[in-house]
Amino acid sequence: MADLLDPLRATAERHGQLASALPYGGLAISCHKLVEDGARTQLLHVPGLFRLDVRPVQDTLQVTTRSLYDGPMRWSTSREPFTDYGKTGEDTREPAVVAFSFTVEAEPHPIAGRISLASTLDRDSGLTHFVAHAIVRAVPPA
Repeated sequence: MADLLDPLRATAERHGQLASALPYGGLAISCHKLVEDGARTQLLHVPGLFRLDVRPVQDTLQVTTRSLYDGPMRWSTSREPFTDYGKTGEDTREPAVVAFSFTVEAEPHPIAGRISLASTLDRDSGLTHFVAHAIVRAVPPA
């Protein structure tokens, strides 16, 4: 399991992602990218665990999560609204922020993580700026 949360392994693939070990175990990863409208890009990747891709399409954000662990994995989104619904990306003054969480039934302990994804649209340039940050930890026994 420690191999899954190794920062060196998480940064071996060169796509601009940063990773560091957390005190008491775990992994913090972050990445930011400018993405053209309609293009898909990998934003976060923890080998053997998950990959998160994003694709801006006009005023819509397409997020693809890929489970890479050979076992049960559950994803959920935040229940908290971060932006004003009903507004387009052009009308939103603040970055749009969405949060995800996941759990993996790994042995000997489950792994849990949370991801924060912010995006800011620049309609004039046709680019969306994405910033993602994830915290991933093994869940200690109760």
